[in-house]
Amino acid sequence: MVNMRKENKLYWCDARTDKIERIDLETGGNREVVLSGSNVDMFSVAVFGAYIYWSDRAHANGSIRRGHKNDATETITMRTGLGVNLKEVKIFNRVREKGTNVCAKDNGGCQQLCLYRGNSRRTCTCAHGYLAEDGVTCLRHEGYLLYSGRTILKSIHLSDETNLNSPIRPYENPHYFKNVIALAFDYNQRRKGTNRIFYSDAHFGNIQLITDNWEDRQVIVENRA
Repeated sequence: MVNMRKENKLYWCDARTDKIERIDLETGGNREVVLSGSNVDMFSVAVFGAYIYWSDRAHANGSIRRGHKNDATETITMRTGLGVNLKEVKIFNRVREKGTNVCAKDNGGCQQLCLYRGNSRRTCTCAHGYLAEDGVTCLRHEGYLLYSGRTILKSIHLSDETNLNSPIRPYENPHYFKNVIALAFDYNQRRKGTNRIFYSDAHFGNIQLITDNWEDRQVIVENRA
């Protein structure tokens, strides 16, 4: 459901009827069907400009689609393969975001994420790594478990299963990662404060090297079965 106060409309999708509809926000009148489909599983809608966007968990193994907000029968699929757990969609655009807070200036002094708490207060946090004692700087974890998803490298914490933030940001590159089947670390590498990762890709038949800030990639062994 999305409230478009500027145009006095309320949009929503109904998974039972497979429809996207809208009504006048103030009166509840002028009910209109924007889209009526079949074999769909729409969960969430968002509106921006002339278009409406929605998540569809049945189409193309989970997709985000777009159509005109007055008549969305001619649709464009923007992303596919997002999985059946796809749910909410929201739109961010600076033009429509009004007001400001302490995070707007120099990111509130935070190295990574600045979270506004109201009353001119903010909290710094880290997307990856952990917060230093100064409350603004993010430090790298000394250890973590790295694993391959064939085309992507991801990490998890060694001892804190409740922390779902990955210690380092995931990395995927279709030009270099096709079927990563083996990994090794050089823990003594301290240049730039990073470690070196060696990996074998069965598709390319080679061994490659990259640092765990995902820079300085190079092939070190060619033509390996």
